Amino acid sequence: MPSPDYHREDLLLTIEQAKSYVIANRRALRFLGLFALIFGVLYFLFGTAPGVRLGLIKPYTVLLAKAVAVIVNVFGADATAIGTQVSSPRFSINIAMGCDGVEASSLFLSGVLAFPTSWRARLIGLALGAPLIHAINLARLVGLYYAGVYFPSAIEELHVYVAQTIVILLSTAVLILWLERFAVQHRHS
Repeated sequence: MPSPDYHREDLLLTIEQAKSYVIANRRALRFLGLFALIFGVLYFLFGTAPGVRLGLIKPYTVLLAKAVAVIVNVFGADATAIGTQVSSPRFSINIAMGCDGVEASSLFLSGVLAFPTSWRARLIGLALGAPLIHAINLARLVGLYYAGVYFPSAIEELHVYVAQTIVILLSTAVLILWLERFAVQHRHS
C-alpha cells in the first residue's frame, strides 16, 4: 500500500504542472477569461436587461423588419412590416429574440474588446465589424423569407441549423479578418 506521502507528492506535482500551464498560457487564458466575462455582460445587457431589451433591441428589431420588407419589395414581394412581423401574400416571418443579430455581434464585440491590442484597432473593429455582422444578419433574414416562399417545408431546418450557423461562421470570419488586418499589428503584450 502506498504511503500518504506518495499521494501528497502526486498532488504537489499536479499543482506544479497546473502552475506551469497557467504561466505558459497566461495570455491565452487572459483572453479567454476576458472574452467570457465580456460576453456574459453583453448577453445579460442585450438579452435579459428589460430596459435595454425593450428600449433598444425591440425598436431595432422593428427597424430590421421594415428593412427586410423594403428589400423583398424591391423584388416584388408586396410585403408589409408590422412590428417585428414581415408579411406578404406568399409568406410571413416574425423576427424574434435571437434572430436580431445581437448574439453574433456580442460574440464579435467580446473578441474585439478582449484581444490585447490598441484602442485604435478596437475602435476600427467595432466601427466596421458590428455593422457588417448586422448586414450579414439582414441578408440572412431576407434569405429566410425567400426560403419560406420557395421551400416552406424546409424553413425550420434552414432557420435553426443552416442560417444561424452561417451567421456565426461569418461573424467569426469577420473577427479573424479584423485580427489579421488590424489587431495583431497593434498588439499589446
